[in-house]
Amino acid sequence: MKRLVVIFAFFLSIGVALGSESRMANKVNLLVKEYSMNPDFEVVDVGRLGLSLVRTMIRANSLDEETRQLLSAVRNVKRVTVVDYEDCSPAVKARFTQRLSKVLDKGSLLLQAKDSGEVVEIYGDVSPDADVVTDLIINASSSGALICIKGTVPMDKVARIIESQAR
Repeated sequence: MKRLVVIFAFFLSIGVALGSESRMANKVNLLVKEYSMNPDFEVVDVGRLGLSLVRTMIRANSLDEETRQLLSAVRNVKRVTVVDYEDCSPAVKARFTQRLSKVLDKGSLLLQAKDSGEVVEIYGDVSPDADVVTDLIINASSSGALICIKGTVPMDKVARIIESQAR
């Protein structure tokens, strides 16, 4: 019986590892780690503890309704990675952009905005019932900027925030 449990646990762990590895944000983070050794490739990575501290500081300093909505929307965000590769050499920037495009092409493009030649793309995995977006990736390759948000964000809360900003 023990042997059966061990075999089951082994296959379950392989399945979990393979399933998590296929997520777009994980692939983007692996790519970022690979390029982070380049001198002009700047990366800021904030994990759960850092995000928890930021949320606590915001909650302590601001209690307006808009801030509460924002904090509620990002409650399940686990990690935020911000990348600035604008100052990289043209060759490094081109290689990174090309490899990033291959990863992002496998995801869902949620929004594309163009403003005076600048293109910003937002990718993410939307749940089948369209209630939750998992792993948002904001890419502005023309200016060498990338933001990867790992976790889940409820669509209804995002809609309320956007609606309040439009007023």
